[in-house]
Amino acid sequence: MGMKFLEKNFSMNSQNKEVKRKKTLGIVILEGLTLLNFYALFWCSMVMLIGITCVAVIQPIFLKEVIKVPQQHFGKINANLLLLKEIAVILFLGIAGALSDKYGRKILMTLGLLVSGLLFIVFGYADHIGRATDTNSLIWVFIMRFFYAVTLTFAWPQVFTILGDYTEHESRGKGNAIIGIMAGIGAMLTFILISKIPEKFGILAGFYICGGLLIFTALVSHFGIVDRLPKDISKRKKTIEILKEAMDALKISPGLKLSYAASFISRATVGILGTFMMTWVVKVASDSNMDSHKATAVGGMVIGISAMAGLVTAPFWGILSDKWGRMPALTLSLFLTGLGFVLMGFVVNPFSGLTKLCIIFCGIGQIGLMIVSTTLAIDLSPPKVLGSVLGGFNTLGALGIFVIGTIGGFLFDEVSYVAPFVLTGAVSFVVLLWAILVYNKVPKITGKSSGVSAH
Repeated sequence: MGMKFLEKNFSMNSQNKEVKRKKTLGIVILEGLTLLNFYALFWCSMVMLIGITCVAVIQPIFLKEVIKVPQQHFGKINANLLLLKEIAVILFLGIAGALSDKYGRKILMTLGLLVSGLLFIVFGYADHIGRATDTNSLIWVFIMRFFYAVTLTFAWPQVFTILGDYTEHESRGKGNAIIGIMAGIGAMLTFILISKIPEKFGILAGFYICGGLLIFTALVSHFGIVDRLPKDISKRKKTIEILKEAMDALKISPGLKLSYAASFISRATVGILGTFMMTWVVKVASDSNMDSHKATAVGGMVIGISAMAGLVTAPFWGILSDKWGRMPALTLSLFLTGLGFVLMGFVVNPFSGLTKLCIIFCGIGQIGLMIVSTTLAIDLSPPKVLGSVLGGFNTLGALGIFVIGTIGGFLFDEVSYVAPFVLTGAVSFVVLLWAILVYNKVPKITGKSSGVSAH
């Protein structure tokens, strides 16, 4: 439909058409944007995923080797730190979205990257701070983890909001797929390369490298990102009014509600897989004649397989979302995610081949779930409150990690190491059932439609 419109108006404004038809990686570059703007966004998405996932890699060995957390409390402490991070996200995501609608995406992303990079380096000195102040170092771990999460909360969600600003229906699925690919590369680099840093260069080196990357990327954001807010936004509109508008949009849209439910589980899959897999391999390292450093590296490689599976299949999800439709792609991603995590219930040894097979399904499903649910939320959101709608969308994701992580931490220590994964898979199937029930109530949206017809 969009292509026919352009062809019809070619003779009226061929120069404008050429600007709108210019593409990069299958994404239409809209007027006022350049290749630099897109590549800067893609770089930011990759590095911020490194910033998010590097905690799951470095934190377990940091707690065991430096902070000296007792073995019997290891699972609970790691789970509580994950939950603390999600509390920070839940508290600040909504306001971050509203502020991005009011003041712009770029400033929040740039400042969030800069401060988070500095904080992560300081995080590595939690034990030094504890000794210098004669306090428990674990207290400082919790404090640093909280504020690090707060700063990333203002930066990371802007990636999807900016992508929504940069794209229209015809290539939005592909755009989110590229974001997913770059995020997958970031996760893969974290689990395959950064996981080896503690063993080769020391634990503190990991904090410096990840923190330095975030600081450098703040410069990329400052010089490469442009704000593209809808022109009718009033800078004087109160934040509470922006949030109310977003809430009103959510109330009347079954599709937005479903995308929120999908976010609830999609963010949890990433957090649960990274946190509990790394905690598991470090905890049972001695049973496989490994030290903590070696187990961290091997565990990182295992999760890297998930990231690689997501990286390879991300383009498929973008194309499927644009060609086949958002809802068919969403239901398929929910099924594959549920399947992968439920199959983890049969794993005995985290270093086994079965683990790798399950991890592949998890990686394929979770990248699709992230891409398609985000695309659907952007499609159904009123443009003038896109930041606020995505703020709520990401808040539900944080809530998912909080709820599933809380229960999962208890199950990990008291029931089974695989219980958190099975729980995550079960929730995926529940959301899949919801998607089936509301399937025909959600507008059919593809790259050639504006979302006016139903399934």
